[in-house]
Amino acid sequence: MIGPMTPLAGLQVVEVALGVSAVGAGLAGSLPGSLLRDLGADVTRVQSRRRPTLDAGVEFARGWDRGKEIVEIDDADPAGAASVITALTQAADVLIVAGSENLAERSGLRGWDLARSNPRLIVVRIRPSHNALGVIEDLELLVQARSGLLTQIRGHRPGPAFGDLTVASAGAGLSAAVGALACLVEREATGLGGWAETSLYDGIQAILPMIIGRVEHHSPSTTLLWRDQGPAEALSYRCADGEYLQLWFGAKGAYEAFLAHLGDPPSEKGYQAELISGAMVERGERWAARFATRDRDWWIADLAGQNFRCEPVWRPGEALRDPHVVQAGLSVRQHDPERGPMTVLGPVVRVTSAGDGEPEPGPRDARLLEGVHVLDLSAFLAGPIAPLVLAELGADVIKVEPPTGDVHRSMEPMFAAGQRGKRAVALDLKAPDAPAVLERLFRWSDVVHHNSRVGVAERLGYDEAQVRAVNPDVVYSFASGFGDHGPRALLAANDQLMQALSGVEAAQAGDGQPPTFLVWGAIDVTGGWLAACGVLAGLYARRHRGGGQSVATSLLGAALTLKSGAFLTGDRVVSGPVLDARQTGYGATYRIYQGRDGAWFALAVPDAQAWHRLRDVVQIDGLPASPPPLRTDVAPGDHGPQPEEVLLEDAFRARDAAAWVTELRAAGVPAEPVVEADRSGFAAGFLDDPVNHQLGRVVSYHWGDRGRVDQPCFPPRFGPAPRPRARPGIPGLGEHTAEVLELLLCQPGGTLCSLGAPQTPMAPNPPAKET
Repeated sequence: MIGPMTPLAGLQVVEVALGVSAVGAGLAGSLPGSLLRDLGADVTRVQSRRRPTLDAGVEFARGWDRGKEIVEIDDADPAGAASVITALTQAADVLIVAGSENLAERSGLRGWDLARSNPRLIVVRIRPSHNALGVIEDLELLVQARSGLLTQIRGHRPGPAFGDLTVASAGAGLSAAVGALACLVEREATGLGGWAETSLYDGIQAILPMIIGRVEHHSPSTTLLWRDQGPAEALSYRCADGEYLQLWFGAKGAYEAFLAHLGDPPSEKGYQAELISGAMVERGERWAARFATRDRDWWIADLAGQNFRCEPVWRPGEALRDPHVVQAGLSVRQHDPERGPMTVLGPVVRVTSAGDGEPEPGPRDARLLEGVHVLDLSAFLAGPIAPLVLAELGADVIKVEPPTGDVHRSMEPMFAAGQRGKRAVALDLKAPDAPAVLERLFRWSDVVHHNSRVGVAERLGYDEAQVRAVNPDVVYSFASGFGDHGPRALLAANDQLMQALSGVEAAQAGDGQPPTFLVWGAIDVTGGWLAACGVLAGLYARRHRGGGQSVATSLLGAALTLKSGAFLTGDRVVSGPVLDARQTGYGATYRIYQGRDGAWFALAVPDAQAWHRLRDVVQIDGLPASPPPLRTDVAPGDHGPQPEEVLLEDAFRARDAAAWVTELRAAGVPAEPVVEADRSGFAAGFLDDPVNHQLGRVVSYHWGDRGRVDQPCFPPRFGPAPRPRARPGIPGLGEHTAEVLELLLCQPGGTLCSLGAPQTPMAPNPPAKET
């Protein structure tokens, strides 16, 4: 519950979204304010009175903007808009701006002018995207088309597929929130504001580090995810009632247990080997036939309580009915003036005070998180992302892993995505002397973070009570799978199961089609960004008023955030635009089309003016004077092609795709060629882009047997001073054990070093070196 002890209580945030489409970039313009609101800030949202016609019938804002004070301005009256916004920013702590440069300038949103009148103001700008090919309209579809992301979807037909999951907007929104929070932490020391900026193009790099990477020498796992498009078998199956379920075998022995339960021949090579090699595809055909014999509820009951995991594949919004989601506080009731009682997504980041203390403003000459110590006890992909975000803000991060290594060291793209910039310590937490080393690490830490299953931290000695007994003022962050309480709290979770529960797989499938699994790691990484937001809010609260802070996030909350525009009215789901069965888009005005040459291009018609210009370009009979609304779940009848789509499909087959893009752009109609690239080409589009290099959005280093590695850096960018640089490269197993033990006043050879941890750096590869 938001109250006086929430971390951002008393802060004033102004969120400005000028001409921003909810469909095209809504999460970018609404998510930062939503997160800061749930952390206790008072948020005023300033938005254009005139809505883009693209958003007609789309009601995402009912969930996104709950609890914000809404102020509408007239884009046609720039002087009036500037007066309103300037008045609001005089007393604001944070200003978040999304929209075109032209509208921002006309509305008086000039960062330096605002900073002069309010030196403590923090300005976060979500700018239009650009790379070496130029500026990209702030529309998710066009950014995905330019980047090649539409060919990184294993769709139901050959060629690119429309991307339903708005990763660019989500990444921009999350990195904007991190920018605001990091500047707030710094302001407690300096007394001055600052600025941060990001974009939708940056947002893709923020959310997809698992698949944007390149190595000089491939291994089987880098081949699977950095050259190919991931496992061929998605492990989702249709049941007798037409509903789908999702399997996962991540726990030790889970695959073998499932094969025995189903009566399938045992595996000689094991789960990972069969998944990577494609041998599981043949098994999947047999399993599909079995699952088709019973309804989904029967299978869910039959497979419950096993070592392997099984969850239903739900559509967006359906999870809000689930008793566990309600108990976890992720499903909340609100009253809407027009809709009446509604059920929407509740807070996904919770930060609570853990006791009184003295404010700790921090050193005045420290930049962002310089001087902040972070203990990373997390694993897999979702857990380590938050400490990496903190490392890239200047924090000193020590990662602790067992002497055998993090379980993802063998899945190198997943490991690499979250492990840059840290010092690595190998430590057997079950060794007799481990508690003594942990105690010293707890004393050293400002932040302790983990994503263990509920109950594991208690058994291994790093639960909140044990940490706080040593260091009462620590920021303790627990990123759980399903939340720390409720019927599912003890269950294992992963990205794929959360895609099933949140509606991501079903929405990407297209109307009436089987689920489409996105092998991107997007939910895992989103969970990391949300945890980073919680930690930053906790650090701000500790500096501002003192005392320890408890941070709680979950993978389930992260997944639901990506579909947070969906809500319930009574028991009825309202989830927004519906993707067609061919996975081309939401309707005539927002989809991909194919030209005469077989190439594809993306078309996004945001308003009536652009629709009129489109009609002038194509010159065909039958197109109405007004743009047709998108297909939504509230529209009657089936979700087949709109008549306007059929007309435009026929018209666009008359010329090559590139010719249409050239003519449409010249007429002022947003369009973008769909870059068709394999996984390596997709990554190269980011990693070789000159603008990316100029802006410092790419990092390169040497990683042992893999040779040279290139990866994206996380947004946002900061000013007026540049942000600190994280340690280069990925640490080897135990590479910094001796160094850290010495830091903790544990001399090599002493009693605290007989822990099953190496006495000297024990890395399977040499230490990483920046190139």
